[in-house]
Amino acid sequence: MIHIYGDSHASFSFKNLKLHYNDLHCSSVTMFRIGRDNTIINFNKNIIQKGDTIILSYGEVDCRCHIQRQINLGKNEDDIINELVNNYFKTIKNNINIDVKIIIVGVIPPTKQYDYEILHGIILDEFPFVGSDECRVRYTGKVNKLLEELSISNNYIYFNPYSYYERPDGTLKHELSDSTVHLGNNLFFLEKFIELYKQI
Repeated sequence: MIHIYGDSHASFSFKNLKLHYNDLHCSSVTMFRIGRDNTIINFNKNIIQKGDTIILSYGEVDCRCHIQRQINLGKNEDDIINELVNNYFKTIKNNINIDVKIIIVGVIPPTKQYDYEILHGIILDEFPFVGSDECRVRYTGKVNKLLEELSISNNYIYFNPYSYYERPDGTLKHELSDSTVHLGNNLFFLEKFIELYKQI
């Protein structure tokens, strides 16, 4: 059985997956919250069996909003990201201690602010974007690099097919999005996931 945990991207990216799975996502939950609270939202080890596959997909909201907010408070960019991702992995290790396959999904490329504003109007408040496009691309790249490194060192599987969805500047291809921050056309994502799943 496949159990999928994450924010709204866990739902959008795996939508219409032609495999039997439990969708246990919870929208707007941040990677920071998972690490801070030492809790995976909706996780119940009593429904997990030996040999199951657990998928975790968090971090987009952190890269879009919260990393820059912490920088604005005077914190160091790399320190923020290292603490964020390391605490996330500590929570995973503390909560999942049975014989399962763990797949860590990378963070989707950030949406270009102009793409969002052309459809939804000029952003007048702090959210949904904090930081320039270039900064959010950089944060996403650093988070994904550390997710991959820690996945390897913990014998987890790192899954990130999102380069297909990137423009040359690192932002999300608008034509493949849902016109906000999620995948709209996820066929390539699903294809690559099924390829991976058959190999594990």
